[in-house]
Amino acid sequence: MPAKAAQHGPKGVGHLDMRDIEGCLPPKLHSFSRQVLEIYLMGHMTTAEFRRWFHMPNSEYLMLGDCIAQKVDPHYVPEAKLPSSITLKPNTL
Repeated sequence: MPAKAAQHGPKGVGHLDMRDIEGCLPPKLHSFSRQVLEIYLMGHMTTAEFRRWFHMPNSEYLMLGDCIAQKVDPHYVPEAKLPSSITLKPNTL
């Protein structure tokens, strides 16, 4: 079981919330993708599962899911490097 827990990025972060990933999200997120994101942030879904399901209603969400996974899961190997305008530091407000 420890190996599976390591795949859950949110469990390792603990303090992450929606403010930490705002730079990755569109102004209006599809309700299915929002549900998948909430499940992922609660630690009930692996990063691989999140990446598979998050973009289902909109293929344009593929890169958004990659951005979110980079911010949430320290073990995630990104498809693309985040632009310098998006910080990987958690929101401290």
